[in-house]
Amino acid sequence: MSENLCGVCQKMAAQWTCQECKVALCEQCVKEVRIESTRPGQRMMGRVTSPMKSGVKKIKVCDKCFREKEFLG
Repeated sequence: MSENLCGVCQKMAAQWTCQECKVALCEQCVKEVRIESTRPGQRMMGRVTSPMKSGVKKIKVCDKCFREKEFLG
């Protein structure tokens, strides 16, 4: 087979990679983490200051990294 298999379940084709440990992930094994931006240029007193930049960063991780790591931004 020429397609990559998921590094977690080894059953489905991988569509993403974990942004922490770089393992290949399928659509069932991927977890999406939303991190609030802490940059002073994007936030001031809890409000988004720039309409061009999102105040939330989304990353895709595996279940192991989701349980083990703290995502603070």
